[in-house]
Amino acid sequence: MIHSPTTQRLPLSLILIGLITALILSSCTAASADSTDSVPAAPVRVQEAYFYKPPRDGTTAQDLAARADLIILTRTDEPFRDAVRDAGYSGIILQYMLAAEVSGPVDAVRADAPCNAQHRPWRNQAAFRVGEFCALIHPNDDWFLHNARGERLYTNWPGHTGYFYHMNPASPGWRAFLIARLRQALNGDAQEPALGYDGVFLDNVALSLWKLRAQVSNSDGVVREFETDDAYRAAWIGLLRDLSDALRPTWPVWANLIVDSSPSQGWNDYLSHLDGVMVEAFATGWRNNVPPDQWERGLTQAEETLRQGKGYLAVVQARDQALLPFALASYLLIADGRHAFFRYAEKGDYAIYPHYPLLDIDLGAPEGPRYRQNDGAWRRDFARGYVVAYPDTKTARIVLNGETLTE
Repeated sequence: MIHSPTTQRLPLSLILIGLITALILSSCTAASADSTDSVPAAPVRVQEAYFYKPPRDGTTAQDLAARADLIILTRTDEPFRDAVRDAGYSGIILQYMLAAEVSGPVDAVRADAPCNAQHRPWRNQAAFRVGEFCALIHPNDDWFLHNARGERLYTNWPGHTGYFYHMNPASPGWRAFLIARLRQALNGDAQEPALGYDGVFLDNVALSLWKLRAQVSNSDGVVREFETDDAYRAAWIGLLRDLSDALRPTWPVWANLIVDSSPSQGWNDYLSHLDGVMVEAFATGWRNNVPPDQWERGLTQAEETLRQGKGYLAVVQARDQALLPFALASYLLIADGRHAFFRYAEKGDYAIYPHYPLLDIDLGAPEGPRYRQNDGAWRRDFARGYVVAYPDTKTARIVLNGETLTE
């Protein structure tokens, strides 16, 4: 390069200083851009959920519209659903559907048994018309799961005049039937118009064989079609993949994931085919006996679900209101202000929907994720307060604007 007479060479030290300064400025600019592009922390309030049938405790459609952020209802609940929408509710309302259970008569435990075509099925499952079970389901024995005696596995639900038979998630025939019924409900067809729900909620999507082996009415420790949990999970993943391909992204698909033998097994493989999940015994378990390490794994699982932009419905089982502070604090430790929902199910009755003033708390935006204190408890700070959960004692401290609400 030819320099003009006025061009001077700078000392090497000044050149290095200039380069370092440029790098610092570039880094600051990039950091500023990242800060602008990132999604700011949303204020965390309690987003309440309601399911599965209209309330029986005097809660009105107007009450539900004012309080709920996520609603799940069942076929035949459309008049109440429409009343909730007319009252101003703008969130999604999902249609409840049993994922692998069918309502049938008690005389169909074996393939060669007679079938009472007059059985009146419940409407929370795929074969909901009178006579459909005998005509469309009963002839296909490979659609069912069986115990060691060759009986079709079933559960005898209280108030049900028949049995709920457990279906095989690996069966192509059962998958096709379930998906066809869901598409019919969501899209409508020549036989009936669409029901008008915003998506589907699948109940009892299992992560292990435990319930079938030990808890259903005719369990004998064996599920003839599956020898291992891994094989059973692979069948469920296949069903969810087929269902996801058929419905999503037009229709969101949520599921209640049950009998999770280990949080690390199967969860993410299921989650990749879903838009949201329910955990039906969040934080305290079914009998208030969740050990601290399992409680913490559950929170980590919830955070990973939310990190992926999936919905997370935390349902707490309780006999009274004693567990409410700890349950709420556990939820607030992981809530993101967008995709996390909460339900405190007192007395195990999903048709009552009491108002708990503590759930009206507004702590503002979180200042960061949860962190462990020196005493082993977990804390999270917010713009207007903080929460601390003590998993050993199932207690909590919730502080708002300097005032301690629970201790």
